This record gives sequence, structure tokens and C-alpha cells, in this order.
Amino acid sequence: MLTPSETKVLNKILPEKVIELAKKMVQIDTQNPPGKEKDFAVFIEAMLKNMGLETSVFEFKKERPDVAAVYRIGESKKSIIFDGHMDTVPFGDLSTWSVDPLSGTVKEGKLFGRGSADMKGSIAAYVYALKTLINSGIKLNGNITLILTSDEEASTMETKYVLEKGYHATFGIVGEPSNLQVHTAHKGFARWKLTTYGKSAHSSTPDNGVNAIYKMAKAVTKLEEMAENASRQKAHPLLGPPTFSVGIIKGGTRDNVVPDTCEVTIERRLLPGEKPDIVEKQINDTLSLITSKDPQFKYNLSLYHWLSGAETPPTAPVVSLAKNAVQDIVGQEVKIEGFAATTEMVHLTNVGIPSIILGCGHVKQTHIANEYVLTQQIIDVAKAYALIMLRYLGKE
Repeated sequence: MLTPSETKVLNKILPEKVIELAKKMVQIDTQNPPGKEKDFAVFIEAMLKNMGLETSVFEFKKERPDVAAVYRIGESKKSIIFDGHMDTVPFGDLSTWSVDPLSGTVKEGKLFGRGSADMKGSIAAYVYALKTLINSGIKLNGNITLILTSDEEASTMETKYVLEKGYHATFGIVGEPSNLQVHTAHKGFARWKLTTYGKSAHSSTPDNGVNAIYKMAKAVTKLEEMAENASRQKAHPLLGPPTFSVGIIKGGTRDNVVPDTCEVTIERRLLPGEKPDIVEKQINDTLSLITSKDPQFKYNLSLYHWLSGAETPPTAPVVSLAKNAVQDIVGQEVKIEGFAATTEMVHLTNVGIPSIILGCGHVKQTHIANEYVLTQQIIDVAKAYALIMLRYLGKE
């Protein structure tokens, strides 16, 4: 239940202002690829510096900046990290959009545009929430750090690099779209390239060659069986079973040439605690069955990227703090759930920062044409973020 003093502070969060900020963020093009986060980084770094935060800009990839900003108040050891990514996926086919992806159109209670749900609505919410607390003169005690990264949609590694610069906190909040529910776990991923080899020949005499695509067809059939088996494995209570899929296939050079190579990418979503080496052995064991029956089946399997899953115990103080804050704002029960995709939360938990995912928008509204977030959710999560800061760092 909100206290009168909390209500007084939250009333200073003006709905039109937080929506205006979210709209402005959506209007900055940060598609990845190609990786256009710089304009957003310049905008947000200037804003945070103007708010009185100590800002730093890192460039782990050329012209792809990450921003870290710290608001230091008092001597308390308590501290919070708010983490988010500036980049978005590309627009896709513009003919499938009913609005300009960079317009920040607001209608029917929704903010439309690429990145509105994933995750500029949440970034605007926690920036505006902190700005409101600062301007209100509220006495807090502790540190608040904002980490805003590039290239999350591709590498998902930038938060790790920023943390290695010495940033830490007693808990973290990742503003991915959680539909105002508290997510305490997410899946990881492992990605491989599988190449099958053949022998090139003129297509008029295919018997003189070995068709690498035909060999890959055998492999993909077996991989599909692995996908079906993965869905039957023991499920995580919040995340369900692991998943397995083939994502990209490439093969052949010309219509009249028997292809000598074919390549697919394989992705396995990992549950917390799972490692890719066990999965890789399963893939190799499966492919060896083909080799035992077809001596011309030659392949190479190469792991090229992986991130572990992440999980914060439901007993961690951040979980109840966030859950109670959101419930007091929206007036209804908030659930503890799991996030199916991989997020930068893993880098926080890997260095001992208990963290959750809490943001506006639903994952189903992301990466699609006409991406949107409910404006009321942006307002509600801004108030929830402010309440979390207020209750955790309130002057003792």
C-alpha cells in the first residue's frame, strides 16, 4: 500500500512527459544491423549529464557506443543498476507497417514504432523516474547506475564489457518487455555452424560428384528429431523445456554445379545451468549415425557463440521489492515468471548481482511490424521504478 509521501512523489510523474520522452527515443533510428546507436547515445548521455549523473561513454566497437551513468547519493552501500539496450532490430518490410516506424505515433492508447516495446519505453520510464526523484529533492542514500548498451540484438555482450570497467550494484533491473510482471529467469543460447562436404561436378553428370545439399538434408532430418526430443525434456518451472532449431541454410553456387558444401546454423536455447558441450555431444552422436550408414557423409560442427541462462532466487530481496511496488501501482497481483529469450541480465548475475527483468510491453509486440507498447504501461512502470528507488534507497 502506498504511503501519503509515496503518493505525493508519484504524482509528480507526469504521464504526458514520460510518453513524450519515450516518443522522442523511438524517433531516433537505432537499427541493428547496421548499428546506428550513436545518435541515441549522444542524446541520452547529454540528458543524464544534465540531470547531474557522472557519465562515461565506452566504444568497444567503433562508432557503437555504450553509456554508463551513476547518480551518487549518500554513503549507503545499497545500489541499483538499471540496464537496457539502445539498439533495435531492423524495420523489415515497410509495406507491412501502417505507421512510419520512426514516427512515435500515439493512438488508441498505444505508442507505435520500432523499439517502442523493445525497449525504449522502459528506458524512458526509468530515466524519467530518476529525473522526477532528483527534481523532487527526495532524500535518498545509495547509488543508481544506468547502463545503456549497443549491439544487444546481435552479440548481447556489451553489458559484460561495461561491468568490467568496475560497475557493480546490490541488485539489477533489466527493462526488457515483461508486461509489468517480474521475471526472475531467462534462457541462454548456443549457436553452431554445421557444414556438410561433397564433391563438385557438372550437373549433367551428378554421379561424378557428391551433393553436399543432399547430405545436409539427411542431417536436417535428424536435427528435426532432436528439436522434437528437446521439447520433451524436463522443463524449468518458469521457462519450460529447452528448444532447438535450424535457422539459416546456405548451399550451392550455380544451377549447373553439384554443390560441394552446404551450411546451416543451429540454435539451442539453454536452461539455467546447461552448458553447450553436452548439447554438442548430442549433435555429434546424432550425426555419427548418418556417417555409420553413409561413408560419404562428411561434416564439421563449430560452436560460434553462446550465453548461459540466468536465474535469481525468488527469495532475493529485489523480487519481493519489485513485485510489491508494481502491485501497489497497478492494484492487482503480479506474477513471478520466466523470460523465454536471452537478455543482458546474465552478465549481471554472472558477477553476483541478483537481478530481474521488469519492463513495459509484451515480448509478442516486439520484432514485428507495427510494434507498440501500451502508454499506460510506460506510465505504470515509471512509477514502479520510482517506487523501487524510493523504498530501497530511502534516507535512513
